[in-house]
Amino acid sequence: MINRRRLLLNGTTLVGAAMSGVALAQGARAEAVGSQVMEDVVAWLKANALPLASVEPGSSFHDLEPLRPMLSKARVVSLGEATHGTREFFKIKHRLIEYCVSELGFTIIGFEANYGSMLAVNDYVLHGNGDIADVIAPGVGFDIYDTEEVLALVEWVRGWNLTHARKVQFHGFDMQASPAATLHLLAYLERVAPELAATSERILAPLASQFMFSRFPAVMRERVSAQIKLVTDTFETERAGWTVQTGKSELHLARQSAVMLAQFMRMVPIEDEMAASAVRDRAMADNVAALLEANGPDAKALLWAHNGHVKRSANYDFPMGRFEAPTMGSFLHAMFGAEHVIIGFAFNQGAFRVAIDRNFNMGGRIVGPAPAGYVDAVMASTGIPLYALDLTRVPAEGPVARWMVSRPRQRMLGNVLAAPEYRTDFAADPRDSWDIVAFVESTTAARGNPRSVKQGAKAKGNGEPTNLALTGSGGIPNGWGEIDSGFLTADHYFFAVALADEPSPSGGKTVRIARPSSPVAWGDRALGQSFPAAPWRGKRLTFSAAMRADAPRIGTGTQILLEVFPKGEDAKSIVALQAGGPLRSPQWTRCSIAIDVPADAERIQISLVMTGDGAGLFGDLTLAAD
Repeated sequence: MINRRRLLLNGTTLVGAAMSGVALAQGARAEAVGSQVMEDVVAWLKANALPLASVEPGSSFHDLEPLRPMLSKARVVSLGEATHGTREFFKIKHRLIEYCVSELGFTIIGFEANYGSMLAVNDYVLHGNGDIADVIAPGVGFDIYDTEEVLALVEWVRGWNLTHARKVQFHGFDMQASPAATLHLLAYLERVAPELAATSERILAPLASQFMFSRFPAVMRERVSAQIKLVTDTFETERAGWTVQTGKSELHLARQSAVMLAQFMRMVPIEDEMAASAVRDRAMADNVAALLEANGPDAKALLWAHNGHVKRSANYDFPMGRFEAPTMGSFLHAMFGAEHVIIGFAFNQGAFRVAIDRNFNMGGRIVGPAPAGYVDAVMASTGIPLYALDLTRVPAEGPVARWMVSRPRQRMLGNVLAAPEYRTDFAADPRDSWDIVAFVESTTAARGNPRSVKQGAKAKGNGEPTNLALTGSGGIPNGWGEIDSGFLTADHYFFAVALADEPSPSGGKTVRIARPSSPVAWGDRALGQSFPAAPWRGKRLTFSAAMRADAPRIGTGTQILLEVFPKGEDAKSIVALQAGGPLRSPQWTRCSIAIDVPADAERIQISLVMTGDGAGLFGDLTLAAD
């Protein structure tokens, strides 16, 4: 499974332990460059800084005009960020997007967000479908971007599209989660190839549910990958006919969902963090190129991602050592050369928005001034609070070039409160990373949109199987607990779990897991309990339930899960998944799953799961051993 906490933290790969004394080491490096050199560097920066009049979107473009010669020649402009939660970075990027769209003809905005989930945002900005409040959190998909600054950008793009013939699309180019893309792909196949859709629904079922995929048995990967390849190949052989049925744009978007799933499956089994990072960044670059290709030679893209992804240099020189990890920026540079312009972001001090607990509830973090010699600190020495610097104007020789060749460090912070401040700062010649640097002296935290606080949800731990009759006086049956997907997305919004009035086929109690129709089809909620495995060891355990679903979309519905956890902290669970994937039938249907409980089993978990829109009902539960 993918563990985003371990892998990428939405933009910064975290490797090894933090090292102390980073600030002192960097100060020594700066001192080695020479104090007179640094004075000359700061003087040059002052003379060549391009002050920015404001961070506010809607401001005059007069201060951005000096960037026109470079930006006008670009087909791809990558906009970085030194943190994933800085209000000023977000606002400056919004301003730059307004400028590039309205003055330079850019037509695509791409986010470091999952391709499939962002299709809902694209549908909103192009056609007005859905309500922005319901689209932004699950559509952007990452809580780091569920902010009023990003919402304002989406609304600006919607306003642009309402009043201009040249439309602007809004896409994700990331590939870290599969449900949204799977359901999008299945819905398209249902229109053009119902038989292929039905087969794909059964085989790709684990990819349609983040809850199920996090427990996806490795033995199923080969079959799933083979089906994705079959579907992708079929897009080529049936391209002409399917284009007639749905149009070129819809065919492309659906095919890209299949491509994204293939990328996702390639990354899944990789344990090495840097290797996984390279696969991810390569995929993101390929997805950007595919979006441009699909929209013709006049299409131009603006990309929104972390500095760690957009930077051109294909390595990381962290405090704990040097690591080779090709970045999206390095791949895009190979593809587009001078037509790819990179704007990195730097700041001296201030606040930004980060995750403050294991459930990724968001809060604020404050850091003090950057250590002496850092790119951020040297840029702050100009005394100019807000400016851009064109690195292509740095003289090939002289003090500025010597300082940059010394590879000064620069801040690169992730989105987790507990991460040490200097852990992922990197050393590089700034010219190897960026074409332009935007600098902010003092920052504030991005402002999250109003959301309920997320509580960590997990199966209720019991001493033995409890209350299979689903009785209770509150909203949830006694002895059961709600479970989230275990993934850091917004798929937890809008679900409700409660005892239902409708009786089971035998006349017993039932529980209902439901989400009203929304612009997004994906997401899961579950009800579960766990108990000691000792009485069941060496036996074949069968879990059964009567279920029905009001689930209008292919790939969604009800399912049950049986999971066995062996002893040992790192031991992987053994899982029995429901054959054929979620049940969509409105008629009561009994489903059963079974698993052989090994001798080293420690705990067993049973779960009732609803995936996607609609409602699922469960009752008449049984648990038996042979």
